[in-house]
Amino acid sequence: MATIRQKSRGQWQALVRRMGWPHQSGTFKTRKEAEMWARQTEAHMDRGVFVDQTAARQTTFRELIDLYIEQVTAYRPSEYSRVSETCRLRAFQRDEKDLCAYAVINLTPDHFEEYRDRCLREGSRSVGRPQKPGTVKRNLTTLKRVIDFRKRQLGLIINPVNSEDVKRPAVNDERDVRLSLEERERLLEACYAARNDLLGPIVEFAFETGARRGNILRLEWVDVNLRRNTALLRAIKNSRSPDRIIDHEIGLTPRAADILEALPRTDDRVFPITPNALRLAFNRARRNADVEHFRFHDTRHERISSLFEANWSMMQVMAQSGHRDPKSVQRYTKISGDYLADALANL
Repeated sequence: MATIRQKSRGQWQALVRRMGWPHQSGTFKTRKEAEMWARQTEAHMDRGVFVDQTAARQTTFRELIDLYIEQVTAYRPSEYSRVSETCRLRAFQRDEKDLCAYAVINLTPDHFEEYRDRCLREGSRSVGRPQKPGTVKRNLTTLKRVIDFRKRQLGLIINPVNSEDVKRPAVNDERDVRLSLEERERLLEACYAARNDLLGPIVEFAFETGARRGNILRLEWVDVNLRRNTALLRAIKNSRSPDRIIDHEIGLTPRAADILEALPRTDDRVFPITPNALRLAFNRARRNADVEHFRFHDTRHERISSLFEANWSMMQVMAQSGHRDPKSVQRYTKISGDYLADALANL
């Protein structure tokens, strides 16, 4: 029989002792809650299905996030991943002090549904404006990983941030931007006319290879083989297994090889420029070229679409782009109307 006693006003302690099980205790606001918990705990012990959740009652969500940053985030292979995930979790701790104060055992899907809806409607407390669905979805996925990290040790039966219980916001981030030949030439002309001599080669190299901006900026001369016209991209984006470092070899077009041949080798990196300097220079160039709707990442969409228009197979395109899921490739593909018209004319 459980022991129920009042510790102080508004605090009732329940103590359960069963042979063969560790002693369990919990503190509750009312005697009724304490008795209900004790009966449930005893019933689970009698049926042999009891799970010790003491750690989940003694660990706050804030403490769990701290532990996750220390033991998981800090060991991400990519520096960008370490910094971005740490910033995301620290911002959550600052903005959601009440939610972080909960013991992990007391977190429910309702808490995270309320957090999701508030972020979409009002935004976080630090940002002060509605957040995009993709941002909210990414944050929920990160919080789910935090709880999964210690789910078994905490004795949790379910993860309260599971997608089955907390529906993710619908994200429509597909891009169908394709530049005309005249617009592309205008953009490249503006890039080569920029004060930064590396902007033109970087943007044209992106058009030629379809590589991501981060991989282009991390590319080193030791990973370039101009004899074979190949380049090894280090630590490519890997959402499925963020703990794994994946290197990916791509082919270089003759024009991409010519771009590299013309560059001076003054640094270990092929393009020794900071991400911020590239961003500012590219923004100025696209304004000057009157194509402000075109983003740097759209060069990747442009290359992948052009490969399909050149009758490359899905496997060939994935081998060049580094994708591992055909659905992801489809998001990047926008066949131009001119290509479709020419294909119809050939029927």
